[in-house]
Amino acid sequence: MISSRSLPCVSAERARTCAGCTSSGRAHARSKLPRAAGVRAGAFSQEYDVVALGNLCVDVLLPPAPIPDEASLKTKKTLGELAKTAPARESWELGGNCNFLIAASRLGLRATCAGHVGKDQYGHFLIDELAHEGVDYVELIPDDDQGVRVSALGETLICFVLSDGAGGHAFCSRYDLGPWPLMRDVSDVSNDARDVLRSCRAVFVNGFVFDELKPQAVEQALNLAKSNGAGVFFDPGPRAFTFVDAKNPTRMEALNVALTSSDVVLATEEELAALTGVPVNSAPEEYATAVFAYPGSAAEWVVVKLGPAGATIVTRDGQSARVGCPKVKVGDTVGCGDSSAGAYVLGYLRMRADRTLDLEGVLETTATLATHVGSATAMNIGAGRNVANAETVLELLEQAANGQTNGVDKNVAVLAQNILRQSLNSAAA
Repeated sequence: MISSRSLPCVSAERARTCAGCTSSGRAHARSKLPRAAGVRAGAFSQEYDVVALGNLCVDVLLPPAPIPDEASLKTKKTLGELAKTAPARESWELGGNCNFLIAASRLGLRATCAGHVGKDQYGHFLIDELAHEGVDYVELIPDDDQGVRVSALGETLICFVLSDGAGGHAFCSRYDLGPWPLMRDVSDVSNDARDVLRSCRAVFVNGFVFDELKPQAVEQALNLAKSNGAGVFFDPGPRAFTFVDAKNPTRMEALNVALTSSDVVLATEEELAALTGVPVNSAPEEYATAVFAYPGSAAEWVVVKLGPAGATIVTRDGQSARVGCPKVKVGDTVGCGDSSAGAYVLGYLRMRADRTLDLEGVLETTATLATHVGSATAMNIGAGRNVANAETVLELLEQAANGQTNGVDKNVAVLAQNILRQSLNSAAA
């Protein structure tokens, strides 16, 4: 049974991007709608492969300087001072769910986001840069035309990234200040969001969306997608440690919405330990069993992310696959989990499109592709537009196909290459 015990929270660094870098692997916006690899023509009528729900933000990288202690950093006063002196556009980077969206698009998935940005310079930047990556955007929050008046925060969410110049980082945003959810008056989603949710094959949700929207609003959005057969992916991220607070019924409700709606749960060992009460360093199957045993759990797959040790996928019927991870020179690990999620979406959609596929093979190729996407992201500094590009992923898979990667079968690596190439070809068709 899922535990309600309280555990300390990990650093928010794992869910934020380091800004200020550019990527040579950026893809241009596509005019045609690709299908996910392995999806037969006519098998689906949906327009989008995946929609990311909420959690759109812009990271602003500040010049190196001493980092204030957390008590003084996480205040409205500090946030206001940082906003007054925010650097120019050259120091901005996409953050939050943009990490996932860009990686998914670079893997050949037709991706869009249903989220909230303001009509400010940051919002224009975010929408423009996502479009450059082939990712569409629809506003999540209803306007008065729907007869719904909301007092949602008007401006784009900004996360200020502080650095001490010696490898230390800290973050400051409205997420830190609350009260949560930030858009607590929102109980419905816009007509545009309804359209994309009803016309997608998958929805990706991370734990931060519950800092923005009430659990009921998230549940409504997910039900729209599930009513048309979409798969739901949930990655709690560092917010996993807030969902098991018995003194906060709203957070417990959020966890219930997530676990009773999600077909695939993706999390680190530490995050799964927080959610389930199963000790850290337990077998992945133990975490998965606890997730499957949650009352009303809809999960078919549980993905246990093991960092440099790779990843394990466990299915409800007891099948599993564990794969290793290529060794690379690490720039930083920010965004690795976000970007690898795109590969899990791709693999899951292949299985849903063709139930005659061998499940063991799907699990092995999906996890292999995912760990190589995560490693390709780790080679860069920061995430956002610096997440993995397909060329680097294919190069790493080629090394594995030549037997150079521990824990990765050479034949499986070749199959993963073929799946990625097929997805990219479908996107370009």
